[in-house]
Amino acid sequence: MTNYNPYAQRKLLRTFEKLWAKFEGFINLFTKSDFNPFYHLGTLTIFMLLVLIGTGIYITLIYRPGLDVAYQTVEKIDSTWFGSLMRSMHRYASDGMIVLIVLHMLKMLISDRFSGQRWLAWTSGWIMLAMVWLTGTMGYWLIWDQRAQWMTEYMMEYLAGSSGLTYVATDLASRTFSNFVIIIFLHVFIPLVGFLGIYIHSLRLSRERWWSPRWVSIQAVVGLVVLSLLKPAQSALPADLSQLIQSVPMDAFYLGFLPLIDLWGNLIFWGLAILVGGSLFLLPWLASGPNPGPAAVTDPKCTGCNICYAECPFDAIRMNDRNDSSGYHKLAIINSAQCTGCGICVGACPTDAIDLKGGYNGEQVFGAVKGALSQEKQNGNPVTVLFASHRDEALGGLPAELNVSKGKAPVAVATVGGEEAARVITAVLPSISAVNIEWIKSLHTAGARDVVLLSHPYDDGVYREDAHWILSRLHSRHALVTKEVHWLETTPGNSKTVLNFLNDLHRSETQAKKSAPVLPPVKERNKLIPSIVSALIGMLLLFGIFSLALPLDIPSGMASADGSAIRIALDLKGKSSVAAVPPGMTLPEGADAEKIFGGEHYPVSVVVVLDGETILEETYQPSGVGGNGRISALEFLSIPAGSHQIEMRLKDDENDYRVVYSDTLDLSVGQVVVFSYDDKSDMVIVR
Repeated sequence: MTNYNPYAQRKLLRTFEKLWAKFEGFINLFTKSDFNPFYHLGTLTIFMLLVLIGTGIYITLIYRPGLDVAYQTVEKIDSTWFGSLMRSMHRYASDGMIVLIVLHMLKMLISDRFSGQRWLAWTSGWIMLAMVWLTGTMGYWLIWDQRAQWMTEYMMEYLAGSSGLTYVATDLASRTFSNFVIIIFLHVFIPLVGFLGIYIHSLRLSRERWWSPRWVSIQAVVGLVVLSLLKPAQSALPADLSQLIQSVPMDAFYLGFLPLIDLWGNLIFWGLAILVGGSLFLLPWLASGPNPGPAAVTDPKCTGCNICYAECPFDAIRMNDRNDSSGYHKLAIINSAQCTGCGICVGACPTDAIDLKGGYNGEQVFGAVKGALSQEKQNGNPVTVLFASHRDEALGGLPAELNVSKGKAPVAVATVGGEEAARVITAVLPSISAVNIEWIKSLHTAGARDVVLLSHPYDDGVYREDAHWILSRLHSRHALVTKEVHWLETTPGNSKTVLNFLNDLHRSETQAKKSAPVLPPVKERNKLIPSIVSALIGMLLLFGIFSLALPLDIPSGMASADGSAIRIALDLKGKSSVAAVPPGMTLPEGADAEKIFGGEHYPVSVVVVLDGETILEETYQPSGVGGNGRISALEFLSIPAGSHQIEMRLKDDENDYRVVYSDTLDLSVGQVVVFSYDDKSDMVIVR
């Protein structure tokens, strides 16, 4: 047994966690910790999904897919106050969902909740974030405004081929209708698959919580409604593929990648995205942290009472049948792969049959506390016993003289208070629920004047149910909740509050007025009702999260928009070079060997000359395994605006290049002209 604190090892993460805890503590100054929305980031994300599905159903009922009607139906939705409200809530909830996911992941990262047993929740969270982002970009595309145009331009330029050629065809509306149907299907289907992702995300948890408390859900809806009424979501100008985009507000959460790719290029942007995203995704293995567990059961002591099984927050304990001389029917078995070393089972076990392999032994810690208590009582000192968690100590939540890790003993003993000081014996455990309920009775019997249980806010547990189970044990043993027991709930890292509490506790006036504590409730917390101030603060915080969409709706324009552009579109079968006639086969006179057996086609080479300077020289190979498929290509050429002499040459057989277009064009700023080659007429159609 050592006083080693594994939670304190990653000092950089603990530094960031201290800052985060201070921010949450600042919020708790204005509202009770029970009503701090930052303790419900995960469940709030799920609630945003429900809001999106609800508002999305209404929008889908009115929306009509198709390049010629999509924009008009969105405008129709906006034409009524209720439709505008539904669309605006849909937009802001989607941005809010991204922010909540990122905040939730950031909190998991800085509080070391991503490695070990938690790898599945961490990786599935990143996959769901990608799904949310993909679904949101599809939603923007369905509006078919300039934002959708920029996405289409990106697809046309970098995917090219037949997919890009669809958007330069003359019968554009009919050829793109199927794309709208596919996108709207995926936009609806992917969020429904998200519930499977949520199930996987919580697969290794006991009593997983999917739904946010009523009060925070109401605050979120009110925040969305207020923002939607103050700043309704609006479409950009209709998409026009014959014009480059000069400036359009781009939602940085979903569409920010387009201006960045325009600025940096595909290689740099996607290279950085894959490097950073991949590193974060693999973080559980790249930076696996210290684990105080797993728990270990001493078989002869286990009575098979099921208490540890019932209280484990991570579904890491199974009760197996036993056939030995113990006389008990069940034996607790620990699944090491799922154990986080929270110590809750150690505190739950009435026979001290469970320890943590990482070095924590509850029996030894309690023995050290009783030994120190006996020594202090012999010296005639009043004694307060303080139980705290590794997290409290690591984040600086204990006064310096009470830090156990600075000494060599498993407990710290120090004098706290002025003239009415008392000796404080501090024991630091993996979590506050590692306290065995029987210890309190034993310490009172041994002469402890006060026993203080230092806890973080109920919903802010590193091990999910840290505070819940010690409170449940106290609620079930009313006889132990005497005036000598004190429940102190503080934001982690708030050592000043702890010191002030102890100083006040040791005063004779406080001792004379002591009474049994009122413990926080553990049942039906979903039905708690905040005060007006707490409700207003929570609503304003969520309103602020949703409002981040406003400053991050950044006006952006295409880098090439200061000039004009030419699109070169090729879609032809190509000429046959060699017919694949099998050896020894003789065809009837007049038979077309290529039509019967196929064969290799010539590649197509294109040269484009602008004012005497070559701006494109490219060769395109036939598709297909046999080299006899269609040749499809789409090139985007950015050129200065103004009058230009343009010549296009083409080669599709063994002969030399031939001119298929030569003329002078006047191009205005932002204008895009399509050069579509027609192989039947051997001409370029300009439109």
